[in-house]
Amino acid sequence: MRRRGWSDSWAMRGVSALVVVLLAGQAVPARAVNKCTGADGRVTYTDGPCAGDSRVSRVDIPPPTSRQEEAEARARADRLVGEARVLEARQTAESVERQRRYEAERAAEVAQQHQQSQRDEAERLGAVYPAPFIPRHRPPVVPVQPKPKPVPQERQALMRAYPFR
Repeated sequence: MRRRGWSDSWAMRGVSALVVVLLAGQAVPARAVNKCTGADGRVTYTDGPCAGDSRVSRVDIPPPTSRQEEAEARARADRLVGEARVLEARQTAESVERQRRYEAERAAEVAQQHQQSQRDEAERLGAVYPAPFIPRHRPPVVPVQPKPKPVPQERQALMRAYPFR
């Protein structure tokens, strides 16, 4: 068994560090994506090169989030979902109340139209068949005196001045 010396251990450390660096470079995912727009207007996203007749634009992808950032984002999302549910419940309640008020107003309007039609029908029937008038009290009967007839005036006799026979 051979004993390692000082130079062997530094060489091993250097090789180990080189392997770690190379593996770390391999583990990092590609952070850039190519957006390829073809001649026909079709858009394709790829991490490789685009076809020759397409227009290329580079889209940078943000780095991955940490666990703390993910937890904060989940908490914020849960809070927003809760607020959205409260808002949706309030809007639903307001919608139900508006519908109830509309139906109540509509029922009142229909009842008013029904009453009006009943009044119109009674008025129409009253015009065709009038109710008899019954006074509450009778006025006293006053005898009516007949008017005196005018006395005819006597006529004067006509004079006969000329004999006609």
